[in-house]
Amino acid sequence: MPRLWKHFAATVALAALIGVAACVVNPVTGKKELMLIPESMEIEMGKSTDAAIQQEYGLYPDPELTAYVDRISRRMVPYTHRNKLEYHFAVLDTPIENAFAAPGGYIYVTRGLLAMANSEAEIATVLAHELGHVNARHSARQMSRQLLILGGILVGSVLSEDVQKIAPFLMVGMQVLFMKFSRDDEYQADNLGILYSRRAGYSPAQMVPFFQSIQRLEEDAGGGVRLPNFLSTHPLTAKRIEEVKKMLVPVDAEMDILRDDYLRRMDGLVVGENPRQGYLDGNAFYCPDLTFVFNVPTGWKIQNTPRQVVVAPENEKAALILTAENSSTDLPTYLKGQLQRFSDAQVYELRSGGRQINGLNAIRGSYYVSPKPEEGQQVTDAQTNAVDIQCIRKDGTIFTFLGFTTKTDFPNYEPTLDRIVRSFQRLTDPQRLNVQPARLRVRKVDQAAPLQTYLQANSVPQQRWKRISFMNSAGLNETLTLGQLLKIY
Repeated sequence: MPRLWKHFAATVALAALIGVAACVVNPVTGKKELMLIPESMEIEMGKSTDAAIQQEYGLYPDPELTAYVDRISRRMVPYTHRNKLEYHFAVLDTPIENAFAAPGGYIYVTRGLLAMANSEAEIATVLAHELGHVNARHSARQMSRQLLILGGILVGSVLSEDVQKIAPFLMVGMQVLFMKFSRDDEYQADNLGILYSRRAGYSPAQMVPFFQSIQRLEEDAGGGVRLPNFLSTHPLTAKRIEEVKKMLVPVDAEMDILRDDYLRRMDGLVVGENPRQGYLDGNAFYCPDLTFVFNVPTGWKIQNTPRQVVVAPENEKAALILTAENSSTDLPTYLKGQLQRFSDAQVYELRSGGRQINGLNAIRGSYYVSPKPEEGQQVTDAQTNAVDIQCIRKDGTIFTFLGFTTKTDFPNYEPTLDRIVRSFQRLTDPQRLNVQPARLRVRKVDQAAPLQTYLQANSVPQQRWKRISFMNSAGLNETLTLGQLLKIY
């Protein structure tokens, strides 16, 4: 497209963007504000985000616990400023301590955060805080600002060759910049969280001990080690906690806390990483639920999520991505389907063909994939990716290893990538197949003694003591009360 037409197209796009801008009344403040995202679009964005979040983290497979969290949340919905919105509440299957809201009324809490709370009122204030973000339309407002800035970048990038070169990096910067809510947004969500939980009959005062527990957990981790977690998305400061205290009134202490009922419902909750979904031990990655194992080279990193397993060297110059799909499609047809993701690029086949991997039928295809060159330009080897796709059928599931690096680096990494794939095999070791996750156990204290003494007397491994201390919001030297409920694992 000639430069003039690019400039014209970008200008028209920006004009359209500005054209949909409107000053709308914020449902919480009652004041007009610039908003590019109408509610209908906000809801559609929420649906797309929800699908991606569920795919990335997975839902915790406990219908009773999910229904319990949903009931707590819906107790507060009638008292919100957008009580006609269709809300969706979910528990994510991850040990990361977090809660967050997606546009359009999608609210999530992780099992890791549920393990940290010590009463129904505590978790209610967290959910109410997220309801505050949704009701004040904080996400929609952040995205509106991002669209305005992005619109300016799009126009600038066709007017200036220098801006054109850095535009992609600026767009990434915008995503990082608006990942967190502003300090004022957090204060407002705290205020709304107190308001909604109080109106629903929960003690909003329980927001304070919960925030303090999360802070202690992060301080012990050394700051940043456990990110992303609640502190990374909702930064806490001493001033913010003091501001929350100022919002409380004496009657708040008389409202529902429901400590024991909450703790009993947490009995059996999975704690930490769930080895059933895959774990690394030595130089092997085991997945009991899908009954497979493969080797990981020494010094290579591994990232495991419900959606995929990623293996990569420290320098990240190559990567191998493993996905699984239930499919009865024959392997050659399935491999062709994998190539469709490169439809907008030039694909050059190096080799393809069937093979056997540890008694399993497989097929391999290696390709050079490069962007289509602009007029008068050539694509270099550094701009060309080498992609190695290997599909393995195990029973009714096809496991796909997608290895990639640059064309330049491919000769160096191809043998290692192929060696990883060729190590894939059925997991048959009963000891590996039967591994189970750690679970919370809620116990009634049978003697008034310091927490550390109780843990020692009940043969709880010492490496868990500090974590259990944080989870119960109790110091190791703090004396427990006879009959008190305590979370251990």
